[in-house]
Amino acid sequence: MSSSTESIVSFYDIILDPAAYPGSPNPWKTRYALNFAKVPYRTTWVPLNAVAETRKSLQLPANRKHMDGSDFPTLPIIRDPRSPPAGSKEVVLGDTFDIALHLQKTYLSSPSTSSSQQLFPADGSGTVALHRAFNKFADELFSQYGAPLAGCYMPFDPRTEEADKKAMMDRFPGKTKWEEFEIPRGSDVRKKFLEDFEEALDTKLGPCFAAAADDGKGPFMDGRKTPMYADFIIGGWLQMMRGCLPEWEELRDKWSGGKWGRLFDALEEWARVDGRDGVVPARR
Repeated sequence: MSSSTESIVSFYDIILDPAAYPGSPNPWKTRYALNFAKVPYRTTWVPLNAVAETRKSLQLPANRKHMDGSDFPTLPIIRDPRSPPAGSKEVVLGDTFDIALHLQKTYLSSPSTSSSQQLFPADGSGTVALHRAFNKFADELFSQYGAPLAGCYMPFDPRTEEADKKAMMDRFPGKTKWEEFEIPRGSDVRKKFLEDFEEALDTKLGPCFAAAADDGKGPFMDGRKTPMYADFIIGGWLQMMRGCLPEWEELRDKWSGGKWGRLFDALEEWARVDGRDGVVPARR
């Protein structure tokens, strides 16, 4: 594939504080997949309060729903000029899983591509149906525990903090103050939440990954030595925990015998972050 400007994928991610490392889990899943597939791309950084407007400008409806049924517009989005549908100049996708399927089909489906180079390996361990179910399972687990523990500590851009917080509160009807998102550090409630989170990761997710660093297996799903999309699903959430969870070091190094830290470190090869230019102007 040519690396000319015309053939570069446009990848839309959420930017909070420009000085902070990106931490939105779903865009991270796509970033990992783009880097893994070795697809040339350029990131457009979108402030949280401009996400809905950005999707609308690309004629993409909201890809998720709130519990009350209202629209929940979020990122990532990609625009890919390769293999566009008839009558279009590019493929425009706004759902993480759809993007992964597109990357597999468009860039990784050659007969010469080995299973170890595929997001959904052809050896049977990474079927699309299993990945779809696993994605839902992982999102529910981290949303139940990780998001409430970490969300309040997202690093906002001081220039747009109030607008971004309002945009976040609008995603959760009934919330009127930012402080309502916090589970105070040191509180008994937080301690219990952390204990439940650790147990859930260990008992529900832990069996999917290698038990120890020296057991001869790789750090990825099912002890594999190369990742597949399921690993990037968990990696995306770990990136959020890294950026927002005060107890990240404990999760990384101690929980489940350190396997989450080993997975996180092993994914570093595909964690390249594109430059911070191209930021969509924020509404203050």
